[in-house]
Amino acid sequence: VQTALERLMQGRTTIVIAHRLATVLKADRILVMEGGRIVEEGTHQSLVAKGGIYARLAKLQFETGASAFKG
Repeated sequence: VQTALERLMQGRTTIVIAHRLATVLKADRILVMEGGRIVEEGTHQSLVAKGGIYARLAKLQFETGASAFKG
């Protein structure tokens, strides 16, 4: 699914609403919303470095996903 999305979005302006952060990892710009307001903005790397809401969500999603594969 990720490969298909990447192919469709290439060279286009695309708005993606995602709960799974893996969907937006390669996005040029990520807007984080809370309570109907934009509270953070940046790339995946810059948002993780800020240590805010996005960073906490990324840690939860990616650590949980990784532990699910450890068996």
